[in-house]
Amino acid sequence: MKEVEDPEQGRKLLTAVERILADTDSLVLMAKQELAKARDKKLPSEDAVREDASLAVVRHFSNRSALSGGLAALPALVPGAGTLVAALGGTLADMCFMLKFEVEMALVLSHLHGFDITREDERQLAFLLASVSTYDAKKDRNAVLDLAETQGVAFWKYAPREASKMLVSVMTKLALLSVSKGLLRALPLVGIAVGSSMNKVLTQRVGDRCVRELKKRRELAPPGETNTSHSVVDAHVRKSG
Repeated sequence: MKEVEDPEQGRKLLTAVERILADTDSLVLMAKQELAKARDKKLPSEDAVREDASLAVVRHFSNRSALSGGLAALPALVPGAGTLVAALGGTLADMCFMLKFEVEMALVLSHLHGFDITREDERQLAFLLASVSTYDAKKDRNAVLDLAETQGVAFWKYAPREASKMLVSVMTKLALLSVSKGLLRALPLVGIAVGSSMNKVLTQRVGDRCVRELKKRRELAPPGETNTSHSVVDAHVRKSG
């Protein structure tokens, strides 16, 4: 029997993730620091600097996601009630924290690629990119973004209302998917290893997808839409140093 999608679950998951996101200033600072580290390597081009910084960001957040996946399975070590929490509550909590790290990753990567994440529309697009990429990674396909392309709709050109509607839809699918995949995590010890390794791989795949989409967006962006020189970043880093 096919499970029915409940949009309210998607809204709850969205709200929960929004509440635990790191503040924008700290994410911007992380992007600046990773760019500074990459520049210290004397790489041959700005594209190479951005690529190196992006790899470091994806690695950072995939490690955080792996840790949260292992912690979410810990209640399975307690017989009876612990197993139930791990199977039901733990999977949703894990999804929430994994999405937190993946949205933060998408925001940092967006800044690295020259997009102003202090703007609400840019934050929403980063949130949507992370959630769509997470769903596609879990389903092992690129259905959502591919659908947008076949319909002739540029993902990055969604109006706020369209983006918001799509975000709730994807969050609803993710909430349903997280519950249906929760039984393996309920096995003591096995659940910890599975949760940790699965989260790391998924977040790595989401990060790679985000980088590809942001590169594509940067290439198609009209002049002036991106901060290609990152001069503000350089000034901030020099002051911090």
